[in-house]
Amino acid sequence: MVGTYNLADLFESVADAVPERTAVVSPDRRCTYAELDERANRLAHQLAGAGVGAGDHVALLLANGPEYLEAMLAAFKLRAVPINVNYRYVERELAHLLTDSDSVAIITHGRFAPGVLDVRSQCPRLVHVLVVADETDLGEPADVTDYETALAASSPERPDGTDRSGDDLYIAYTGGTTGLPKGVMWRHEDIFFAALGGGDPSTLEGPITRPDQLPSRIPELGGVQLQCPPLMHVSAHWGALQTLFGGGTAVLLSPGHFDAREVLDAIETEGVMICVLVGDAMARPLADAIAADEGRHELGSLFVIGSGGAM
Repeated sequence: MVGTYNLADLFESVADAVPERTAVVSPDRRCTYAELDERANRLAHQLAGAGVGAGDHVALLLANGPEYLEAMLAAFKLRAVPINVNYRYVERELAHLLTDSDSVAIITHGRFAPGVLDVRSQCPRLVHVLVVADETDLGEPADVTDYETALAASSPERPDGTDRSGDDLYIAYTGGTTGLPKGVMWRHEDIFFAALGGGDPSTLEGPITRPDQLPSRIPELGGVQLQCPPLMHVSAHWGALQTLFGGGTAVLLSPGHFDAREVLDAIETEGVMICVLVGDAMARPLADAIAADEGRHELGSLFVIGSGGAM
């Protein structure tokens, strides 16, 4: 029974209610709630074994993929704090964020790992580097751990969550457009109601009034939400987490670029109901693609387009 508005507790209550429902869809992998929960458990144990504990900060330098959501959930399970990192940063910006955030560990895709290794000496608190393999050949750098190897060697059982609290911290780092990047801090309970749906993602019944009500709010047919922006931005990972707390399916695109035709294909194939994008940079190419191939795609499932972060 869920007794707190802790994000790990809330997610686990949903995973227990709909274990076989599809949680995340990406071009390379689909996973159920049970699978997502197990992989987050394995990652939590791996991080704990490396010394990560309550209140520690774990940087996420990742392109879109299930690993991003696994890493957020794993941190929450440990009462640690995931830190979103802009993968467009040059080394000076990356070094600033890692030191400013006091990150003790980082999870990164292989393509971004060289930058991490170059600034590592400037980040004295950064003691653990996990690399999600991609097409990048890194050789065999010292003191770097392969993500999948680490998960395979870790326990699938849930870590002890008896001390979790709605007061545990969630932090979102700003982009630094009005100065240096800075972390905005929220309590789990506050961010759950302010940005993650509050147990009422369809806005039909109002927010839940007790944590243990969340499983009863899961609709018979879960919502399907497509995240077009990078998960390093709150518009995307808020949408994805909101979907997961509602027992829905978070759909992700190929990482690192925006392809309007891929968006339309995903909407049709996955029955997407909500599409999250960022302003004209995504909306105009999407409109142009629809106009260029009128009638090619069946978009009848789509009923909400959400845009934020830009005009």
